[in-house]
Amino acid sequence: MNEIHDKTCIIPWQESWASTFEKESKIIREGMDKAGLKCSVIHVGSTSVKDMPSKPIIDILICMEHGTPVEAYLFELSKIGYINLGECGRSGRYFLSKGGRPNETFYLHLCYPEHQVAKDQKLFRRIELLDERVFRNYASLKKTLAELFPKDREMYRVVKGLFVEGVLSAYRLGERETLGRSSADDNNDDHVHYWIYEFNMTPDIQREFERRCKILELTPDEFFQAAVRNAIQWAEEDPEGCRKEYERCQEEAEECQDLQLIRFYPVHYGETEAQARKRKIAEEAEKGVTVCDEPYE
Repeated sequence: MNEIHDKTCIIPWQESWASTFEKESKIIREGMDKAGLKCSVIHVGSTSVKDMPSKPIIDILICMEHGTPVEAYLFELSKIGYINLGECGRSGRYFLSKGGRPNETFYLHLCYPEHQVAKDQKLFRRIELLDERVFRNYASLKKTLAELFPKDREMYRVVKGLFVEGVLSAYRLGERETLGRSSADDNNDDHVHYWIYEFNMTPDIQREFERRCKILELTPDEFFQAAVRNAIQWAEEDPEGCRKEYERCQEEAEECQDLQLIRFYPVHYGETEAQARKRKIAEEAEKGVTVCDEPYE
């Protein structure tokens, strides 16, 4: 593996990515047609979303036709240069790679259309196009993670994945942000918790953060989740102390902005009109139906 696969390099969106996908898509379709295989070939990932910064790697989703074994598709893809890397932890989804240079590398996801990977990729792309807040937050998160983990693609992928999972959950279930949660909320089975990470670390704080993680034998993800849970417990046990600490941070805003780790969002069943619209977008995107295209804030 070389740097294009190992390092986290995020660059501004390139208009050429669309034509690069079209050229590769044509090669794939021609190969499948010659073998008598039917499939859909879809441009997914950040390179498919205008103005979204991305790694210079084109992500492609291929949805296979039912009744045809996956081995037939894998064989034809190998003939045009794709390397099969297996399921990579997602049973039923095969991950393939081709190329090793920026803007000339392809990651291919091969599965049946009802597979969760296919549903998630198509839905998240649609959300990015419709929801300006998600677009902004995701773009900012990707840039920051690339700075934090320039040589650790796995950590970049894991933390970014938590953001994506949270957004998908919000759209599928309906999102409601709540401040001042009670302890009873923690026992409510009708909501799903997720975390959105906001990093803003100076180099000194980042080094200290990494040092503490190593001492505690925690991954950054484990550290952040523990921080959220402890902060909630502290707020419930000592609300006045929590309030004073907030006021102190407001007075020393510049210092506190050096380390803004997490925002916490509960996702609930039970919908407002806006939540219902989000869920409808999710449902119809999974069915392949085009819904209202105006931006959603």
